[in-house]
Amino acid sequence: MKIKIFTILMMGLSLHMKAQNERSPYNDFYSYVNQQWIDSTEIPAAYGYWGSFHEVYFENQERIKGIFQELSLREDHKKGSTEQLVADLYTSCMDTVQIEQKGLAPLQPFLEQIDTVKTIEGYMNLTAQFYLYGIPAPLSVYSGLDDKNSSKYILHLGQSGLSLGNRAYYIEDNKQYQEFREQYVSLIADMFQLVGLHSGEEGKAAKMILEMETLMARIHRNPVEQRDSERRYNKKTLEELNQLTFHIDWNGFFKGLGLSENMEYVIVSQPEYFAMLDRMLKDFSIADWKTYMQWKLIRGTTSLLNKQVRDRSFAFYGMTLQGTKEQLPRWRVAQTAVDNHLGQPLGKLYVERYFPQESKDEMLSLIGNLKKAFHHRMKGYTWMSDKTKVQAHHKLDKMGVKVGYPDEWLDYTAVDVRADDYFGNVMRINEYDNVRFLNRVGKPVNPNDWSMTPPTVNAYYSSSHNEIVFPAGILNPPFFNPNLDDASNYGSIGVIIGHEITHGFDDRGSLYDADGNLSSWWEPEDREKFEARAKKIVEQYNAYIVLDSISVNGALTLGENIGDLGGLAIAFEAMKINQAKIGAKQIDGLSDEQRFFVAYANMWRVKYRDETLENQVKTDTHSPGYYRTNGPLSNFGPFIKAFNIPEGSQMRRNELITIW
Repeated sequence: MKIKIFTILMMGLSLHMKAQNERSPYNDFYSYVNQQWIDSTEIPAAYGYWGSFHEVYFENQERIKGIFQELSLREDHKKGSTEQLVADLYTSCMDTVQIEQKGLAPLQPFLEQIDTVKTIEGYMNLTAQFYLYGIPAPLSVYSGLDDKNSSKYILHLGQSGLSLGNRAYYIEDNKQYQEFREQYVSLIADMFQLVGLHSGEEGKAAKMILEMETLMARIHRNPVEQRDSERRYNKKTLEELNQLTFHIDWNGFFKGLGLSENMEYVIVSQPEYFAMLDRMLKDFSIADWKTYMQWKLIRGTTSLLNKQVRDRSFAFYGMTLQGTKEQLPRWRVAQTAVDNHLGQPLGKLYVERYFPQESKDEMLSLIGNLKKAFHHRMKGYTWMSDKTKVQAHHKLDKMGVKVGYPDEWLDYTAVDVRADDYFGNVMRINEYDNVRFLNRVGKPVNPNDWSMTPPTVNAYYSSSHNEIVFPAGILNPPFFNPNLDDASNYGSIGVIIGHEITHGFDDRGSLYDADGNLSSWWEPEDREKFEARAKKIVEQYNAYIVLDSISVNGALTLGENIGDLGGLAIAFEAMKINQAKIGAKQIDGLSDEQRFFVAYANMWRVKYRDETLENQVKTDTHSPGYYRTNGPLSNFGPFIKAFNIPEGSQMRRNELITIW
């Protein structure tokens, strides 16, 4: 399926005005622009939702498919070369014949290791070893920057252990979630039966796992609480960590990870979770914990195993929880696997073919224009004192920029990737990556770090690095199109740039200084004014009803909503500055301003299955696309002026909320 994205966008730009007699921009601008697309678009059976980001993703997938077809024409790729690594991982995933022949045999060495566990200490040590292979555990371990000393990497420990992901599925008392829990127990029991574990007592074992995970879920912080950076920062020496728990040998655990026992300190994101986990280690038997580990092993490797296991997993995780109707075709699964596990080698091949230097240069120029526009806006803020403005300007000046791809590529030549061993390939790559990540602990920050792969259709802001990052994958139509008029580009990729810049100044990002440290740079009175404005945004989004009585969670989505509103304002300011240089244009009867807002609404078009939408509202920090369009626009004076929105209309709030 190859979508003509440019054609679709131009249709949206030219045809939406013809629908004025049928639809009005006054009460629902999202539908005013996107209704034709909504009416003519079906969510593909393999997806829980579908939107503009998927369209770009599919276009990229077609490009990547061409790369693999090109690589398949040769079989003499040098061992360890980028081409060999990428081609053989893809081939191993596509070779379902050998995957079926191996069946469940790849699990046996791991199951045998679990069988040898006799003590809590042995269980935790094996948990550490399994972590290196990417097998889930009842705690998360990762190396990241120290929020209060962003010059070095430190070890972070956090809550984990839930195979349903969403804690609400375990603890909310309603009929639907009760059915989810019952079907989850059936899934585990069926999986144990397929693997040949707990013969005759699969159901009992499954119920015990639900009991364990429900206890974990009850002590998990909810998604809103997880956004509290200060509360997540709990610095613990090893002595203090050993005082927090009584049944975990942390020295042994860290040794299993290959870490030094002489670490100065670690960061524990949720101390209360570890206190509960410690009690659970004693309250449940070693046999129970071994059963739990068996399940995590199966759950963590399902995608690498035979069709029978994959199908049973999809029936629950795909069809029941997400509402999807069918699995992705194997070639898409294989391409996603390569991007997930060898994203930089694949990215190197991708940018060589599809991301010219001209695109990178133009993006850097756009980003420079957006930063200038933000500086200009800051000068006019009446709610912020000059002292805070100086610090805000300083942070913006120091904000780093990465576009397209890393300056230095990660080296995977030492990894043994074979064309006939998909399970083994993933295990070896996971181990290589996790050892590399853990080896960073205690060392200075690497400025070349990327948290996304080059083909990714997304972007991000890192508060600890104070940088904005735009992979090559997102820099395609309808988001970024060098052949499109300037106003439309500012309304799409310009807003995305502004959105990521604003994350440095949203409710969480604004807690970090110019160097990426969790350290306030605000005058107290200014911070109070900022939080008062942010509270109004929370209230605005809380009022949006999505499904029945389920509303957008304004507190959970606050950072993204601030990013949307700020990104819109900054990009519009940059567009106006550019307009003053090149002159205004009318295209298809639309002014620069109108085309800017139409492009903005086009960007957020999306359709959801109910199951997926409910899960997003409960867990995702992003509001659904409908509200990402109408929410910010209804607060934005230039939009109201551009479309002459009258007072009393839904697209014109009585009180316009502005922050950045």
